[in-house]
Amino acid sequence: MGVTHGKKRDLQHPPETHLNVSVMQIQKLEQQNRYWELQASLSQLQSEEENSNLIRPQKPLNPLTASKSHQELHNELRMTHNRVHQEGKTELQRALEKRRWEQRVKASRDQEEAKRSRSPFHQELLKRQQRLEKFERDKGQQREGPEFLRVKERLRRTAVLDA
Repeated sequence: MGVTHGKKRDLQHPPETHLNVSVMQIQKLEQQNRYWELQASLSQLQSEEENSNLIRPQKPLNPLTASKSHQELHNELRMTHNRVHQEGKTELQRALEKRRWEQRVKASRDQEEAKRSRSPFHQELLKRQQRLEKFERDKGQQREGPEFLRVKERLRRTAVLDA
């Protein structure tokens, strides 16, 4: 009977859960109190330090990073990096593209200038050459047609000649 009686008491009043919750709440409150006490003492120490006229130690400057040339170089590197990052092309790629573009422009200018500076005789020769090439192309296209069309055309010619 004593065993069952103990189980009933555990089910009715579980003391461990009440104790755990209250202990946890107490610990949390104590931590909060400690935190505020530390904050208060820290602010008090800071105000005392500000009031005192002591010289505070400072980190010594690195002579390399403090130099003007190093700072300028660093700024230039940072700016180039940002520009490359935004544009997606390096300075070398941009220079090569510009060079190619200038070469194309120069070539087209040279061609236009060459056309203008040709003599009338030379221009007539070029026109004649172009006409001949066009005529040969047209003739080649006719020959390249389907074979049955060429045979049919030959039959018509022979039929006309016989008649």
